[in-house]
Amino acid sequence: MVDFMLSELRTNNIQAITTEVEGESTQVFQKYTMEKVEQIADGKNMVCHKVNYPYVVHYCHVGGRTKTFMVSMIGVNGTKVKALSVCHQDTSFWTPKGLPFVVLNVKPGTTPICHFLPNDQIVIFPSKRSIN
Repeated sequence: MVDFMLSELRTNNIQAITTEVEGESTQVFQKYTMEKVEQIADGKNMVCHKVNYPYVVHYCHVGGRTKTFMVSMIGVNGTKVKALSVCHQDTSFWTPKGLPFVVLNVKPGTTPICHFLPNDQIVIFPSKRSIN
């Protein structure tokens, strides 16, 4: 899996991050207030989705031209979350009947499509930090 990531991202200097939830909450769905939005990557990334399997298995794919953000939020019950958000910059090749376009009432290629990632998914991107 690591060799695939390095090959696809064309660098040996990568960073992997995931959504972080502070504390445990029994209230899964709640309102959140955004406190801070920080862009952490711009360009090609890879996303690894956890697959429902008896062992730890991830399905990884290149996300295309994206911008990745870390969004700090706090829930009404006090739960703190640093949530990953990926914004797909080029959606011109996506199907026009896809859920994002129906819900947002936009056409492919006209606007970036952004979404949050749950904490069982990983985003890998070229790091800006130097390797020592």
